[in-house]
Amino acid sequence: MTETIEVRRAAVVRSDGEYRLVTNQAVPAGTLLFTLEGELTATPTRYTVQLDADRHIDMPAGSPHEEVLDRYYWRFMNHACEPTAVIRDRSVLSLRPIPAWSQITFHYASTEYDMAEPFACECGSGRCDGAVQGFRYLARERREALRSLLSPYLLAVLDGRIAEPVGV
Repeated sequence: MTETIEVRRAAVVRSDGEYRLVTNQAVPAGTLLFTLEGELTATPTRYTVQLDADRHIDMPAGSPHEEVLDRYYWRFMNHACEPTAVIRDRSVLSLRPIPAWSQITFHYASTEYDMAEPFACECGSGRCDGAVQGFRYLARERREALRSLLSPYLLAVLDGRIAEPVGV
């Protein structure tokens, strides 16, 4: 029996008091960067990633700092309106070639219907959304523009296969 070992292609770095998730090597487009590990929860937070209508992934409560850095490092992925990665279920894949030591980012509205903590984006992209609040708040045109990045859940909402949540 052979064991599959996932190659770790990410590292957490701290710069100017902020943590960032970066590649630790150059990676080509379409590369599996890592898999989201953690516990399922119905409660979204600033750090969870939404998997479907009422499931989010988070790290176990009380995880020591070293374990957060070594096992739940995905929590340090920042937002970008023109991201370097996409999340498919629990897999994080590079969208384009990413040079070594470059940030791994994803578009938060590609997974989050309604952000637990909205914020003003300062990514500097010509396609910057400004306020990042979640998929719920995007105009139809912007939703369509994000189609290739959307999680299966939000794609189903976009295509009308799942009704938009009410009263969220």
